[in-house]
Amino acid sequence: MGSSTLAWSMSVLAPLSVTAADLVGRVMPPYPAGLDELGGSCVSDSVESARVCDYSVGVLASPAAVDGGEPVPRFVIAGQLAGRDGARAQWRITDALPYPTGRPGYYLQFGTCRVNGRDDARVAAIVRQHDTSTEWLKDIAWAGRLRLPDARFDVLDARTVDCINEAYYGL
Repeated sequence: MGSSTLAWSMSVLAPLSVTAADLVGRVMPPYPAGLDELGGSCVSDSVESARVCDYSVGVLASPAAVDGGEPVPRFVIAGQLAGRDGARAQWRITDALPYPTGRPGYYLQFGTCRVNGRDDARVAAIVRQHDTSTEWLKDIAWAGRLRLPDARFDVLDARTVDCINEAYYGL
């Protein structure tokens, strides 16, 4: 193995030196070394189409440790639109929480969850995506409601949250 490949491998495997608190207040991208956006969703407190992405909810991840592997989710983040760099939106991070670890098969779902059986479009949940036989998924590792306009998460009791199963055969 060449020295540059070894150095890259060690940097991927090295512990992440960024904390959730380090992210809040930063404008991204660019993302801190060792992190990249894994995905996200636009959020708004307005019905105006020009404001559909005033806020965002997303996941930051480290790259896969091995070729062909999956990126490693590190943080659930909330942000407020801070401008654009060409076609790419830039976000001022308003809240960041560590992504629950040791939960393979769990993914962030936003906008399609309920709290105590009532639809709540501002709920983000890390949901186990495994079952195609039920309309609602109840295996929730973490859930939070995005509070606007400050774009901070109110952490919810995960036992009160369920999310629509987008893989349900009946939909």
